[in-house]
Amino acid sequence: MGEDRHDAAVRESRATLLAEIGAGHDLTFVRGLGNRGDELIWAGTRRLLEEHVFREIGVDELASHEGEVALLAGSGAWCRPYSEFMPRALAIAELRFDRVIVLPSSFDVGEDRVREALARTNATVFAREPRSLQAIAGLCRARAAHDCAFFFDFSRYRTEGTGTLNAFRTDLEATEGELLMADNDDISVTCTSLEAWLQAIARHALVRTDRAHVMIAGALMGKEVEFAPSSYPKLEPMAAASLSAFPVREIAAPRDPRGSGSANGRATRRVYERLRAALTPPPALAAEGPARVTAAILSRERPELVAAAVRSVTAATVPVAVLVIDNNSGPPTRRALTALAGEDSRVELRLADRNLGCAGGRRLAVELAKTEFVLFLDDDAELMPGALEHLLADLDAHPDAEGVTALVVGGDGRVLHYGGWIAVSEETAGFVLDGEGVPFEDPSLAPSGPSGWIPGTAALLRTRTLREFPLDPGMAAYYEDNDWCYRVEQSRPGSFRRCREALVLHHRHVPMLSPLAACSDKVEKLLAQAHFLHAHGRLLDSGLRLLVPELRCADGTIDTEVARLLLELIAARGTDWATMAWLGGDLDPLLGRVRLRAELEHAEELARAHEADLVSHAATLARTRATAAALEHHHQTLLLITAGGWWRLRSRLLPVLRLASGARRLASAARPLAAGARRLALAARRGTSPRP
Repeated sequence: MGEDRHDAAVRESRATLLAEIGAGHDLTFVRGLGNRGDELIWAGTRRLLEEHVFREIGVDELASHEGEVALLAGSGAWCRPYSEFMPRALAIAELRFDRVIVLPSSFDVGEDRVREALARTNATVFAREPRSLQAIAGLCRARAAHDCAFFFDFSRYRTEGTGTLNAFRTDLEATEGELLMADNDDISVTCTSLEAWLQAIARHALVRTDRAHVMIAGALMGKEVEFAPSSYPKLEPMAAASLSAFPVREIAAPRDPRGSGSANGRATRRVYERLRAALTPPPALAAEGPARVTAAILSRERPELVAAAVRSVTAATVPVAVLVIDNNSGPPTRRALTALAGEDSRVELRLADRNLGCAGGRRLAVELAKTEFVLFLDDDAELMPGALEHLLADLDAHPDAEGVTALVVGGDGRVLHYGGWIAVSEETAGFVLDGEGVPFEDPSLAPSGPSGWIPGTAALLRTRTLREFPLDPGMAAYYEDNDWCYRVEQSRPGSFRRCREALVLHHRHVPMLSPLAACSDKVEKLLAQAHFLHAHGRLLDSGLRLLVPELRCADGTIDTEVARLLLELIAARGTDWATMAWLGGDLDPLLGRVRLRAELEHAEELARAHEADLVSHAATLARTRATAAALEHHHQTLLLITAGGWWRLRSRLLPVLRLASGARRLASAARPLAAGARRLALAARRGTSPRP
């Protein structure tokens, strides 16, 4: 009876979805990104649409397609860990298609991007469980239906099986760290195909998991299923709403007995020891009294790294206060940060109900600070022992300086930055990082001293200056430190310093993004660049040639005309349109102008070179013609000579000429003899010897 009710509910969901889709439309099914569980959703969706004619594309192809109806695949890509692309995909789909339907998914509207995307959409959005439906009901046109995995045909996988399959997550969505057990097999990651994934479930009698689609597949294959909660609540409501007819029960999430480990493990131990060996004794500063420094640390979903950053500050020998601002992380992260703040009375935690961004979060920290100095410290950076003392002593020794930065080193032992310099021209403001890529022990690194600007990874700044020059919230996505330093340096040249003795280890991690997410991230950064251009009238050269290599001319400079047009276009049309246009190739004509201009300049150079060659060839031709004319004249003269009578008598005249020539030679030989005879005769007459 229970399974009959289940089958009826699945048929009802099928009918609801097909009625919403309608018949006779130009239909496009848009796959998302994901693992084997997502492939099960896609396979079920294809079966749902088996009586329709439709095209199927990947989400990264969305910007180059258009039509009547787009179906965005159901997924968990509306949750915190994976919301990097689906909210943007929804916006692009609505720009390209007449109508958009989001197939049954789970939603975490506590995530800013998800809430904002749903609040402005005209799409029909299906939730796959009651909790998500309740969350989105006030934001969009929300409806309910079963996850599309329920439309897959599991009949040939219904076998008895033996033993237990432990298939707990090991990815970003794992509950409070990786759930590593001795026999755990996260099949959604380890299996190389959907078929292998299905067979792995079919072979077992008991399935234990915290993955929704392992739970669904196991239940519909007739297995006993035990599920643990995931990082956001979707399994419990899905099990209650869709699998009540099956032997599915909730269990407590297993824990990794080894613990989560230390953030220091993210850098090689050798580099950490090298940094410790390079430390210089910190200056003697007052260890008692009120705090002079407030360390402002912004956090989002990285509690372990935050803990390492906080403890590196509280280990200082000078009195400090620590302010941790959480940019709307999920409940597990907030619980961990609350526990961290409870360990030390010097640590204050502020939980923001939205993502303030770096500029917004640091502005809030400055407003809350009650100390002479504020230390901006990234949540993935750690002060080495004595670093804060060195920074503080440097500013005490230079009261005219507004801020000082540390020597920031990456996990490979190479310098990430050590201050830098600003190169301002009529068109651009370029920010150069000093020491980048050099081993931190390299003697070529400059000693402590002036710096043209200071990156915000680990910078100690005077609170009064931060209040006089507030961080610009328009630089929300990036470059807020560039903008702030530019304004201060323009007003007070020589305001910044760098301290080589202050060492900081930066656990920088560059995430792997899908093409859609990577393009979206780039466009958000370009929007900040557009804000800088609007505010200061100059292009922010930093990052521009990396973000848009198409802007680089042959000589390495940026085509400022095209760059300005691009940034003005993004500011005017918005990031959704810009992402769509970029991925769809609509910006190619603009970005191609730099290449076409270079090709035109090359063609002009060739033309000029050919023109010079033609002039040279013309001069050579003129000389050749003159030579030819002279030769022609000589030729005609020779013809006249050969045609004359003297030329015809040459055979008779030649013997006579040879005889005359011989006579001349004999006469020449006789002349010395005659001269000698004359000298003898004269000597005889004088009675003297002849002179030799």
